[in-house]
Amino acid sequence: MAKLADAIERIKMLECPVGEIQDRVAGILEDYEVANRSKININRDKRFDQDDAEAYTARIRGAGEQSVMFLAKSGQDGYVAKVIDAYIC
Repeated sequence: MAKLADAIERIKMLECPVGEIQDRVAGILEDYEVANRSKININRDKRFDQDDAEAYTARIRGAGEQSVMFLAKSGQDGYVAKVIDAYIC
């Protein structure tokens, strides 16, 4: 659980090109040894969008399946996405 909490703190600092956000989050979860990339499924979840922020859910398959929700906002140029919040759901 500590690894996941550390990964979430790192995800909260993420800024990257809009089209790379899902891959970058999966990479962070893998780097923090939360799960292999093959066990991580990240999908856009429009039901949880907030104030121009797009919501995503990262489902981690395996023993004790867990999910991480994160919200990302695109910059005015539409090129850079910044994660504004992330948490276990």
